[in-house]
Amino acid sequence: MFNRFMRRLAPVALASLAICATTACGSSGSSASGAASVKSPTGASKTVDADGKRAVVKESAIALFEQAVKQAKTNPQAAIDTFKKAAKEESNFAEAWYNVGLLEQKLGNNKDAKEAYNKAIDMRPDMSGPYINIAKMLVDEGNYDEAEKYLLIVVDENKGIEPYNPEANLNLGMLYRHKGEDILEKERGGTEPKFSMEGSETKGEIKNKDAYAMFAKSVAHVRRALAGDSNNIYCYENLSAIYYLMNSLEVARLVCEQAIIKYSEYNDILKKQLEAGKITQDEYDEKAYVPKDLSAIYNTSGLIYLAEGEVSMGNAEFKKAVEADPTNIQAMLNVAGIAVNVQDYPLAYDLYNKILTLEPNNTEAYLSKGVAARGLNNLDEAEKIYRDIIKNHPDYPQAQFNLIVLYQEYYLKIDEARQMWVDFTNDANANKLIPGRVAEAKERIKQIDDLKEAQRKAEAQQAEMMRKMEELERLEKEMEAQQE
Repeated sequence: MFNRFMRRLAPVALASLAICATTACGSSGSSASGAASVKSPTGASKTVDADGKRAVVKESAIALFEQAVKQAKTNPQAAIDTFKKAAKEESNFAEAWYNVGLLEQKLGNNKDAKEAYNKAIDMRPDMSGPYINIAKMLVDEGNYDEAEKYLLIVVDENKGIEPYNPEANLNLGMLYRHKGEDILEKERGGTEPKFSMEGSETKGEIKNKDAYAMFAKSVAHVRRALAGDSNNIYCYENLSAIYYLMNSLEVARLVCEQAIIKYSEYNDILKKQLEAGKITQDEYDEKAYVPKDLSAIYNTSGLIYLAEGEVSMGNAEFKKAVEADPTNIQAMLNVAGIAVNVQDYPLAYDLYNKILTLEPNNTEAYLSKGVAARGLNNLDEAEKIYRDIIKNHPDYPQAQFNLIVLYQEYYLKIDEARQMWVDFTNDANANKLIPGRVAEAKERIKQIDDLKEAQRKAEAQQAEMMRKMEELERLEKEMEAQQE
């Protein structure tokens, strides 16, 4: 009845927005490679060494830049103004414009951020950070194809700025992963809590070649990112999820286990550095992984258990994910989905309400709340939920599907349901977004018609039988009369 769960498309966290504490950010933020360092040569100027390229920068511009760095922590807008002054003082100060972009992006001013990044690119087309952060904003806007172009400028094997840039490769891998998920989601057409209790659907090679190709590209780029940053737990997180989506369950589990090991190893290294006085407490707090960072790993581990038919083990992992990060919507959806499958509708209903408290506009949770309400026999509430979604989200035809199921299977309004199925099959949006459900709707129409035809034949047969019985009774009476 239920299809397997797949991670909902989430914004790709492409680049850190942190301002480098004492240097110009020449790459992409806190994990950037080749950040420009400010040095003090002779005279009234300083030399900025950025990715091996040297340029003389006015002392006055450097002073303004350093002032802006200090301001950035407490007064981002003042820092933006000061960075701009530095850029005005030194006409080719790409690092200043880059940091303007970082701060504008952090403040949510994406248009201004893009303008600043493009100015930095014009001055230094070999600076990777602006491309990565523009891609981040494009992803947030849903423009994945354009985001891909910007990331490829950085990591293209033949002509990229930094083909092995860990951050850009990770994010391109995430982007390809989400593209693959979109393909499968469209094919599946989610209308119920989305995983299989039996697990059979997740075994064997993925059938959709387009999705598989995206996942293969994703693996390649995440592995390249991991080669450059072996302690990056987010690489392991995404790699395990991708292998799960590719149905390579054993490999996915190994990656999950490796992520947990790396979590401990990396934190132990930092702890020893802190104890030895090599890093400060603030640096430790900034760099160390926290339990929240493991939440997505536990979630993927839970999905693997479900795919193997181990529902209770999967549920336990999902609960670990929620415990590690109480805001992990995906893990909460999975716990709630299992509750729906085992018909624990009160628990599911409560969980969906909690999710909607965190994300009031989460249409998936609202739709699933309707399923839970239906299970609690709150049919009027379920219908209201479905109609609310149909009204407010016409691009979400899953609600229309569930409404028709309600009419057919719960209200038993078969004739109305049949016409609604016909309308659904003719709906352009449904055909575009959830063709799998349209195919199911056509099958339901056929089933209704077959049932009606069977009923008609049964009624005809019964009528014929009654006619024959009446005829037999008449003949018997005639024979009795003749004998008398």
